[in-house]
Amino acid sequence: MESINEQTQVELKPGTGLDISFTYGDKVINTRGHIKSSSDEVIVIEFEVDDKKMTPPVGTDIYILKNSICYNIIDSKDFPEVKATRVCGRKYLRVDNILKVHYKKVSLENYKKYRDRPIVIYKNIFGEPLKTPEIEEVDLRLLYELIYQANLKMDRILDILEDKRAEKYAVSKNENVNISGAGIRFIADQAFSIGDIIALRIFLPLATQTQIDVLGEVRKVAESEKKGRYCIAAKFIELSEDDREMIIRYVFKRQREIIRITSDYT
Repeated sequence: MESINEQTQVELKPGTGLDISFTYGDKVINTRGHIKSSSDEVIVIEFEVDDKKMTPPVGTDIYILKNSICYNIIDSKDFPEVKATRVCGRKYLRVDNILKVHYKKVSLENYKKYRDRPIVIYKNIFGEPLKTPEIEEVDLRLLYELIYQANLKMDRILDILEDKRAEKYAVSKNENVNISGAGIRFIADQAFSIGDIIALRIFLPLATQTQIDVLGEVRKVAESEKKGRYCIAAKFIELSEDDREMIIRYVFKRQREIIRITSDYT
């Protein structure tokens, strides 16, 4: 099956109607749109949406269904009209989804002290990681339902523990997160500075909820459309290959879900 990010010989001309999918807040939006103008570098798309106040942030991936093409928004201030560039040539595929992320700035002193032992940083900020068995392939429906119910109960326990540790780190819940094996973009309640090191605990919805602890170096900071919130892009550092493979596994899982949406739309 063709990858969403794979080059396809499709010419999108002005006036062409499009079936579009993108993630906004805690929702996956499937809608229509049409091309207003296009060039080799930039395409201008006008969305057909009822909520004109909804503004997908710069950096949002939009998927052109049927043609399986991915574009990335570079200007959305005139929404429902957006400017976007075609996604190609990324070393790591990336996807949008609603994920929970814990984050906290790491002081330069602590980073230099523990950069070779980042697990010390994670434990000091987040506490001991929750280890869950990997069960990627589940054939027995009953077993899957039991695991699912156990995860719901564990989520509740974690929420209670988070409330008690709220002063130690911030939590981004039910927000659109863009992730790849190289980095992450998420919405934060504070504006970091370029070059800041932040500790991240990312929850990936695989067959069991999987936690990834990683350090990130802030590369971009932009104000969100929501007052007092900021779009943070960070490059992963000190990421183990096992954890990178886990993220990549999740990315492909999510991409397959998007491809299924494409199939349902055609």
